[in-house]
Amino acid sequence: MIRSPLPGQGILVALVLLFGAIPLLAMSPVVYRPQLLPLQAIPVEQNVKQHTAISVARLERLKANTQRQIEQNRIPPDIEQFVPEAYQGQIVRSLPLALGDRAIALTFDDGPSPYTLQILDILESYDILATFFVLGQVISSYPEVLQRIVADGHLLGNHTWSHPYIVNSEAEAYREIEPTAELIYDYTRVRTQLFRPPGGYLNNALTPYSARQNQTITMWSVDSFDYFLSQSEILDQVLAQIHPGAIVLLHDGGGPRHHTVAALPQLIESLQQQGYEFLTVTELMKRSQAAIAQTPDSEEF
Repeated sequence: MIRSPLPGQGILVALVLLFGAIPLLAMSPVVYRPQLLPLQAIPVEQNVKQHTAISVARLERLKANTQRQIEQNRIPPDIEQFVPEAYQGQIVRSLPLALGDRAIALTFDDGPSPYTLQILDILESYDILATFFVLGQVISSYPEVLQRIVADGHLLGNHTWSHPYIVNSEAEAYREIEPTAELIYDYTRVRTQLFRPPGGYLNNALTPYSARQNQTITMWSVDSFDYFLSQSEILDQVLAQIHPGAIVLLHDGGGPRHHTVAALPQLIESLQQQGYEFLTVTELMKRSQAAIAQTPDSEEF
């Protein structure tokens, strides 16, 4: 006869079976069965296009950054074309020099223009520096010409925006002078203190406005009248008026200037034969100032 286990014995057997099986389960190797995802095959052509687009975009960014750096490096530092303090806010027509000094200044108005390039070539061939009074309204048409003027060592002057003969208010004077000055600066980094009123008219708002900006109102003592004379007449006109310390008026814009271009080499050679030296307007001022300083009584100079 088989005896049934006691209630307490049944519970004990159940516990032994339960906890005795745990070590056995822990010793059993665990087999991982990763679930494989379905492959998404990307066409080779599409993959190449994606990588190519990324590479091209990076290359374009590199090129843009490089170009910006090149442009920044091309921008020259500011060029301050100062005039001696004694001449700031003053009207200058010619400049006194020491005895025997035969320096003069050639000046050109109304450019830049295609004629300016021909004149620059001529000046370069004779190793001569000059001063160019430019118009704001034509600068943007010939920015490279303006930049070459500066690169060749010549000076720039402000000749207003639109060449008006009548300017009645300070506001009008501002609109004629300041935008031209800013455009000169934008293209060349030049801050000029030279101003020439159109036609040499002084009885308008331009003169007091420019004087308040400490600019030198640069007139002339020798007029070539090259805006209507022939080549030979231009030559005769200048040679008849020339004198030491003269500021000579010529034109490189404002109309056909082929007569000026044609007359310039002969004019330079004729003046050189007479012993004349060619300076910029500010250099002529400095030469004059030095001569006056060496004179015992400047009032008699």
